[in-house]
Amino acid sequence: MSEDKPKTGFIRGFLSGLSGATEGFLFLCRYPTLWRYGIWPVLVNIVVALVVWLGAFQIGRMFWESVVSTFPDTWWAPIIEWGVFVALIVLTLGLGVIGYIVLQGVFCGWFFSILARQVEMMLGVAPDELKDVPVFGQITDALRAAFKLIVVNVVLLLFQIVPVVGAVAAVTIGGYLNAYILGSEFLGYPMELRGTRWIDRQRFAKQCLAHTLGLGTILSLLILIPIVGALLQATSVVGAVLIYRRLEGLPTEVALERADG
Repeated sequence: MSEDKPKTGFIRGFLSGLSGATEGFLFLCRYPTLWRYGIWPVLVNIVVALVVWLGAFQIGRMFWESVVSTFPDTWWAPIIEWGVFVALIVLTLGLGVIGYIVLQGVFCGWFFSILARQVEMMLGVAPDELKDVPVFGQITDALRAAFKLIVVNVVLLLFQIVPVVGAVAAVTIGGYLNAYILGSEFLGYPMELRGTRWIDRQRFAKQCLAHTLGLGTILSLLILIPIVGALLQATSVVGAVLIYRRLEGLPTEVALERADG
């Protein structure tokens, strides 16, 4: 990993990261044989989302049924009932988001690494130049990222009790931190294949902050949308490989003979 990164303006770097998912999608379309590796994380992602959200709402429904009969038979009971119902909806959504982030990272990370590996080999990297990423290490990284996302968003949720300030903090601080965490994790896939340690991957993400934030912004905005978010994550992995290679001065176009083959 080279120390000196190409000098690009922040806006240009941010836009490059922001378009990473689109660039990855176009790359997959140009070389459709890669879809055999890209479709699996999409399918697993959809299954994880389905299981998590069905489970979360089932838990919420069971809890509601257990408490609804305990409300007092008074004139103000409907007020309590509606208050509990709204709080339960918020908690159910929060449980679903947390569960999705954790399980998506654990179950999809392995497929993302395989996809990144295939893209690297398509671009001319020999298989023996890439390292096998330990499953335990992938799970650890996924849990670390999920924990940071959960902490950030729980703290920002608590800030909502402060009028105006809470909303501003959620948009600015929350947007920045969520984008950085997601962007650095996805930019880490091509570096993992080269045996780069987590701390060094984080250093790279900070050095290329504009690209990291751009990639993470589009992920944080669309990651929870069913199907669209699943597809976006797969194409973002491909985009992250291309962004990383461009920053390292490596070719991002497939050699003619390899493309024909």
